[in-house]
Amino acid sequence: MPAALALLLYGMLTYIAIGPAHAEPGPGPSWGAIASLQGWYGYAFDQPSRAAAELAARAQCDRAAGRAGACVVRAYFDRACGALATGNYGEWGTAVAPTANAAGKAAAGQCETHLPTEPCKVVVSVCSRH
Repeated sequence: MPAALALLLYGMLTYIAIGPAHAEPGPGPSWGAIASLQGWYGYAFDQPSRAAAELAARAQCDRAAGRAGACVVRAYFDRACGALATGNYGEWGTAVAPTANAAGKAAAGQCETHLPTEPCKVVVSVCSRH
């Protein structure tokens, strides 16, 4: 076998075994969203786009509420966490933060600004891939 052919085959096998010389791109977008309607909610995470996350969250909420097209997106986020907190008379708050705990605390704090008679409770806290 000529040396040039052997070198070509070696290069092809090396490329197949370890892949191209350039680095793989880092993780892409990882969208999430939270939708709600009068005590019902839906959420999505690790979606490829904001639109896909919002659509999935609304669809889940609409199924739970039994009303197609009625739920509203309250929060959306990319490579972060989101939370929804609700009060006893329909008050609500949402927040986006780097961690689920931080998002939950901020959402409850926002809900509390509406002066509920009982403390607001975090009903959903979800993170997309960081």
